Amino acid sequence: MLFRSLTGFKWVCALSLVAMTTACGGGGGTSTTTPPSSATPPATPAAVTSPAPAPTPSLPAPPATELALNPQFSQGLAFWSVTDGVLTPSLLRAGGQALDLGWQAVQPLSSSTLVPGRSYTLRVKAKLANAGQASTASVNFRLANGWEVFRTYKVAIDSSAFKDYEINFTAPAYVGKADITLVTSGTRTVIDSTSLTMRATISQTEPIASSQGSHVPANYTLAFNDEFNGTTLNRQKWFTRFIQVGGTLDTLNDEQQRYTDNNTHMVANGVLSLTARPVNSSTNAGLPYESGMIRSDWTARYGYYEARVKMPGGVGVWPAFWLNSDASDTGRLSWPPEIDIFEFVNNGVEDTTRMLHSGISASALYPSAYLYADPAFDKMWTFWAAPFHFHEGWHTVGAEWTPESVTLYIDGMKIYTRTHSWTYSDGALAGPAHIILNLAIGGQWAGRHGIDNTAFPQALQIDWVRAYRKVSP
Repeated sequence: MLFRSLTGFKWVCALSLVAMTTACGGGGGTSTTTPPSSATPPATPAAVTSPAPAPTPSLPAPPATELALNPQFSQGLAFWSVTDGVLTPSLLRAGGQALDLGWQAVQPLSSSTLVPGRSYTLRVKAKLANAGQASTASVNFRLANGWEVFRTYKVAIDSSAFKDYEINFTAPAYVGKADITLVTSGTRTVIDSTSLTMRATISQTEPIASSQGSHVPANYTLAFNDEFNGTTLNRQKWFTRFIQVGGTLDTLNDEQQRYTDNNTHMVANGVLSLTARPVNSSTNAGLPYESGMIRSDWTARYGYYEARVKMPGGVGVWPAFWLNSDASDTGRLSWPPEIDIFEFVNNGVEDTTRMLHSGISASALYPSAYLYADPAFDKMWTFWAAPFHFHEGWHTVGAEWTPESVTLYIDGMKIYTRTHSWTYSDGALAGPAHIILNLAIGGQWAGRHGIDNTAFPQALQIDWVRAYRKVSP
């Protein structure tokens, strides 16, 4: 059973060696003992395989309208909250003013400045007064409480010569508490001007070279994907920490890894490898392993989600592919709901490389019922027993998520359908979901019988991640 305290964002899984049935993906999952068998209805046909459709066209760029207030400091410090900053003559604009900043300048954006789902560009013309530590320009989105950040887009100001720095971003579902923040790190910085304008929609899709291994149901069109064809992780699409604690939360529950950016997101030959390895715990905030995770900037409610993956095989691993609620359009961040498309746990005894867990965490107001389960799916322990070992080859795991249900597919085979309502505990509609893939290590579930250190480094290999939205037939 999962218990989550939102105060302080601490997640705790109360794990019993006797019985555990509630999933909590990618870091708070189901726990099993030797599971009993369960009777299930006959199998149904697999999902329809279809080529991946072309992405929908982007919205054109609107006429450039300046959205920042007093962007060139012509009105002094009006609309800016400045700590340790003074006006100085602009070196670039005759008769103009610039801001000589020693610490921080913030401009709150009104709730009508940005439109959810539209894309924007922040431009800052600035320089370090002297060579030293980089300063930062950022656009921050805060929850309705006004202080807790759930989205940050930033750029480092790192030159002692004037440069144009640029941030491109898409506004999330909640824009009621956004701001532009300029902050130094001990080196005074001259801000000559800022500019915030709407731009053409930032594309969330990229070409798909092959649909081999993909199993998209009919009447879906591509909405988001990453084929990992570059040489580094696309930070325009992915964050590498959980959304809590200002987007910096780097571990959950009793897992033994900390999520880092120390070559833990390796991209090569069209594959992303979320890589885990042992480290010195004294330099890793007390945890003996580091690993990688990705969380999508893109969010949506409902659709078809799939990833083609190859699992790690060592004892103690816990990779997962899951959907978690982002901030809602009212500025709320809460839990549940959650959809665990898969949790792959190998503790070497109760959970093995032939088992794939999948489940949901939902409001008690809307209990979930199975409408179908494959005979090899154990509803009590929420795993499918495969006729193969998952770490020995590539497999596609997908989930069709509708307002009423979740259906799991493995390599195009329908595994289960169960009812589900994407709501918070009080019944309110939850925020749109972001996608998470991560590789956890250890804990009382995956590490129940120890962790095989001889197997490291280990990686969850991801060929691609794709998400589709439903269209009318």
